[in-house]
Amino acid sequence: WLKQKRLDGAARLAEKLQVDSGWERAVETVLGWHLEAVVVSEIAPRAEELTTLAGGSLTFLEEEGQGTAGGTGLLQKVRGPAALKDLLAGVRTAESLAEALKQRDRLADGESLITRDGLWLGRHWLRVIRDTDERAGVLAREQELRELKKALAVSEGAAAEKAAHLDTVRTVIKDLETQRELLQMDVNRATREAAEAQAKLKAARSGVDQVEQRVKALELEAQEITAQVRQTEQEIKSGRGRVEAALQALQKTDAERTRLTAERDSLRSKLEAVREAAARDRAASHEVDLKLESRRSLRLSTEQGLARMQSQITQLEQRRAELKQGIAAAEAPLQSQEQELGGLLEKRTRMDAELAAARRAVEGVGEQLRELDQNRVTRERKAEALREEAQQLRLDSQEVRVKRETIVAQLKEDGRPLEEVLATMPAEADVGAWAEKLAETEQRIARLGDINMAAINEFAEQSERKQYLDAQLADLSEALNILENAIKKIDRETRTRFKETFDKVNGGLQSSFPKLFGGGHAYLELTGEELLDAGVAIMARPPGKRNSSIHLLSGGEKALTAVALVFSIFELNPAPFCMLDEVDAPLDEANIGRFCDLVRSMSDRVQFIFISHNKGTMEMSNQLMGVTMNEPGVSRLVAVDVDEAVRIAAM
Repeated sequence: WLKQKRLDGAARLAEKLQVDSGWERAVETVLGWHLEAVVVSEIAPRAEELTTLAGGSLTFLEEEGQGTAGGTGLLQKVRGPAALKDLLAGVRTAESLAEALKQRDRLADGESLITRDGLWLGRHWLRVIRDTDERAGVLAREQELRELKKALAVSEGAAAEKAAHLDTVRTVIKDLETQRELLQMDVNRATREAAEAQAKLKAARSGVDQVEQRVKALELEAQEITAQVRQTEQEIKSGRGRVEAALQALQKTDAERTRLTAERDSLRSKLEAVREAAARDRAASHEVDLKLESRRSLRLSTEQGLARMQSQITQLEQRRAELKQGIAAAEAPLQSQEQELGGLLEKRTRMDAELAAARRAVEGVGEQLRELDQNRVTRERKAEALREEAQQLRLDSQEVRVKRETIVAQLKEDGRPLEEVLATMPAEADVGAWAEKLAETEQRIARLGDINMAAINEFAEQSERKQYLDAQLADLSEALNILENAIKKIDRETRTRFKETFDKVNGGLQSSFPKLFGGGHAYLELTGEELLDAGVAIMARPPGKRNSSIHLLSGGEKALTAVALVFSIFELNPAPFCMLDEVDAPLDEANIGRFCDLVRSMSDRVQFIFISHNKGTMEMSNQLMGVTMNEPGVSRLVAVDVDEAVRIAAM
């Protein structure tokens, strides 16, 4: 019924009261259901509508004024509508029941006493309320709500400051990340250049190492040559013929000379390659020095490496000179030995023939040895097979002997000697049948399967796993319950906030619409039962019209209705300034005046920036800024301070 009469948003008496601390219970006891009275401007118009109220109880209270109700007794503890004098008149106060009992005899007709803890008594009656219904503590809750709203406003301001600070910090972090990315790109580029230089330096060092290894190999070969020469000299001294020794020395020297000559050429080509590589390395090092001036430490290490390479190249050149001297010294005896070469060739041919005959004889002897070796291997295999067979027989006999001794021992333990058992054994006894029966029994035992000794451990593991899964299920169920409760809480808070916001905007629209239209009424209406899913419809009726839909209004009326709604929302959450872009374009002169009055009334707390072509709207402004075009294609800004212009005109 209140909703139909658009009174569901009206304030209750409890919302209008401010009670001294500690006297809330006393005020609640005296006022009782009057705390839920609907505060209206006038009772007379509302009394006529009570004929449509089918059931229930309702109290109206006129709001004649706000402030201290005045008077004595309990009225001194309460601040609210002046109509409280009618409800609290004649109610005195006492700090305790004992004090109230002392003052009871001094009460006049119609007067009563109320204590701080809510004991209400008259001259011949006493009333105590200790119920726990919804009315209990309503004033305390109302006071708590006021304090919470103040704390909420402070928290929202702090949150806004934190959000602004967070945006600033995020901007700074974003700038720092951009700088870090740029610096990282520079570092990566410098790292790639340094890596290329290191690769070139490693390649050069690898070439130098190869040259050093080759030089060491040449030194080893030279030592081997020296050892061979010494061995040749010893063989010559030991009595071999001069011709054969000279021929062998000549052959060895010739081969060594050819090899050394090839190695010398190879060393020369490698030396040239090393020099070219060194030249390239020097050029690359110079280029790296130009690019990496800031990295002097790396340049210093590179120069030191190049210096070591130069010293190694110098050592290689010295070694090459020594090898040349050695080759020249080795070529000296060749001239004398070439003279004897002709005579020694014939002897060499003859010795080659003798050597070939000796080789054929050796090959024949080797063939005989291979045949004898094959015969030996065959006989050894046969002997090995015989040995294995004999070993198996020994094992079988040993097994039979052990079984016999075991059976004899078991028979002795049972008190039945072997001779007695053999004497009592039936003649038709068959070992094979008994063995088959034993095998059948073993198979039956095998079919029973193995005893799973690990079943206990497996059961324990599965039990632990079940406990773990049960705990996980409990955690998930608890998390699901928490989530559902959170969703319900969010929905509940969302509904509450939406309803509060809707009521405030609706109240603002109901107050601003008559100001703009000079009368009439407008209100917001939900199009569904569920707050979170319902739509919002605007019901507007200018004065003198009985339209059933907002679509039947004119363009100017729709614009004014929209302005009223926007200003209502703006009043709910105001901003430092508001920009209006040709809002007054569809309005006539009368509506322009009311629009300007509304803007002027709000300009005390909000700065308005509006774009307009209407003279009436421009007259309201304090500062005018316009754009003019005296020359084609040339715009110029013109600004006028209205207050300053008025002052100058007055002079």
